[in-house]
Amino acid sequence: ATPPLQQLSLDHVVPRSRGGDTSWENVVCCCLKCNTRKGGRTPQEARMKLLSHPHRPVHSPLLIHKMDNPKYITWRAFLGGAEPASESA
Repeated sequence: ATPPLQQLSLDHVVPRSRGGDTSWENVVCCCLKCNTRKGGRTPQEARMKLLSHPHRPVHSPLLIHKMDNPKYITWRAFLGGAEPASESA
């Protein structure tokens, strides 16, 4: 079952308390219940299995066109240098 958005949180695979950073490769989405259960442990220590391993997202050329829409301007900080099509022309 997929929990509602209000019950989702970001979890550090390697906890920040143990030197884990906040990066694409160390952060996953999980429900609050599982995040609390895992606590300051790694998934292996908590006897939990990652459903997918975290990774940096791949940029799609189609996404760049979304950047022209002022509605998505806040996305720029998360898209690693992606620019709107109008600025890259």
